[in-house]
Amino acid sequence: ATFPYATPYDWMQVSFSATVAGNLTMLGSAANMIVAFQAAKVGDRTFTSERHAPFGIPSTLLSLYIGTFLLATIHFSPECSEKLGDCDDA
Repeated sequence: ATFPYATPYDWMQVSFSATVAGNLTMLGSAANMIVAFQAAKVGDRTFTSERHAPFGIPSTLLSLYIGTFLLATIHFSPECSEKLGDCDDA
């Protein structure tokens, strides 16, 4: 599916949110799962979803809040979108 009416800023926001939200739960990020499996291999089975949640939930919410604020105040992407036709032809 394509979204032809999304601006570059919209895509940056979606990309940022998806990247950060992967850390919300242990299953949301491949890196979290790799660490859990490696810990289990050496006999440490204490790295569980229940133990990850007290860190994962607050850190994800804080990162989303700060990142959204930064993306809204500092424009990292072009102000216009050629696909939307709102760029001035100079």
